[in-house]
Parts: sequence; C-alpha cells; structure tokens
Amino acid sequence: MSSPISMPRKILRFFKTVSIFLFYVFFMLFLVTPGAFFFLKFGKRSEEKKEKLHRFICWAARFGTSLFGRFGNPFTVTGNTDEDFSRPAVIICNHQSHLDLLAMLSLTPRLVILTADWVWHNPLYGFIIREADFLPASKGLETIAPRLRELAGKGYSIAVYPESTRSMDCSIGRFHQGAFYLADMLDLDILPVILHGAGKALPKHGRLLNPYPIRLEIDRRITPEEMREHGDTPKARASYMRKYYISRYAEIEAEVEQAQ
Repeated sequence: MSSPISMPRKILRFFKTVSIFLFYVFFMLFLVTPGAFFFLKFGKRSEEKKEKLHRFICWAARFGTSLFGRFGNPFTVTGNTDEDFSRPAVIICNHQSHLDLLAMLSLTPRLVILTADWVWHNPLYGFIIREADFLPASKGLETIAPRLRELAGKGYSIAVYPESTRSMDCSIGRFHQGAFYLADMLDLDILPVILHGAGKALPKHGRLLNPYPIRLEIDRRITPEEMREHGDTPKARASYMRKYYISRYAEIEAEVEQAQ
C-alpha cells in the first residue's frame, strides 16, 4: 500500500507530466508545425531556407529543454563548451529516454540525426525532420552514405546513437559499429557526448516525469588518426568507445550524486 507521503507525490508528478506534455504538444501542434509548414510551403527551396529551418529546430529544442527545467528537470551542457561544431563530425551519444533527441537537437543547428522509423514517420513533426534531411538508420549506411557525405561537405555533423535502443536502466549497452564505420568512410572526427539523467527523469517504459537534473557533456574530438589507434576495425573502435563511456558515465554519476 502506498504511504500517505508517496501518494501526493505521485499525484503531483502526474499533473506535472500531463501539464508539460499538453503544453509541449500545443507548442508543437499549433506553433512549431504550422510555422514550419508555411515557411517551407511558400517561396523557393534553397540552402539558406534549409539553414533557417535547422536554426528553428534548434531553437524549438532549446525551448523544450528550458521548459523541462522549469518543472524540476534542469538541463545543463558541460565539458568542452568551447566546441562550436564548425567542423563536421560524427557525434555519438548514449541513449536513455525520449528526452535524448531534444537534448541533442539543442546543441547546434548544424546537425542531422539518424533516426528510428517511428521518429521519421511521426505525424506530429515527421515532415519537419524529413525536410531537415534527418535520415532513417533502417535504410542502411550504404544507401544513405552519399547523402550524408554531401551534408558533411556542407558543414553538418551527423548524430548517431550507437546503442540503437534506449537503455532500460541507464547502463551503457553494446555499441553497434555503424557510427564508426560511417566516420571512417567519410573521414570525420568522432565527437562523443555523454548524457546523464534523462533516463532517470523519464525511464524507457516510464509514464511520469521524475525530478532529476539532465546533463549533456561534450567530450573532446577524436580524429580519424587517433581513432585508428584504438582498433583496426569499426567493431574494435566501437568496443573501445563503449568501455570509455562506461568509465566516464560512472564518473559523471559520482559527480552528480555528490552534488545532490
């Protein structure tokens, strides 16, 4: 039986979750989506217009992260905050929650993300990310590599979640080799970012938000030459980076727990 203390907290969390969800759906459905639709519908398609769309997406994501912060989930970016994303890279990140995409999109407008099919076909914002050249990973790297090479040539970084699926318990799962194969193919730096707290704020199968800080740490770039020192194959590099993430995530976890 729930204690008298826990029940009010559950009710409060329920209303907080519903309030944020309804507000964000309203924000997307009545402001972001119509705004993007009319922006894309009228006038000629151009690179300048596409760049403005990416800036709009980044602004909407930053608004979203600030919104969650007002409801007990403060979002901070730490680590190499001097990173300006002026040079394209393959950005890798651990995967914990539905909040991960919002955190990633807030980093920079010069970004495309390899997404799951359900994201690419999402009725609420799917057409926006398709117009922004986000690509479904299910098509296979060999198929989408030419377009990714073209986007990297225009200065866009490519974000990939090597685990492919959200972690059940925030632990670092097995890294697939696709991101490292792609970085090798396009001769791009690997830029690790480490996410902490999103899976505790909104777990994989959770329905209610928990008050917990969300932190996205930007690590230092790893050049293709440095990456090759950590393995002769994409599989070996994926294994090395997973071990690195496990170690760095544990350090961040300790830092967060000590600060609370």
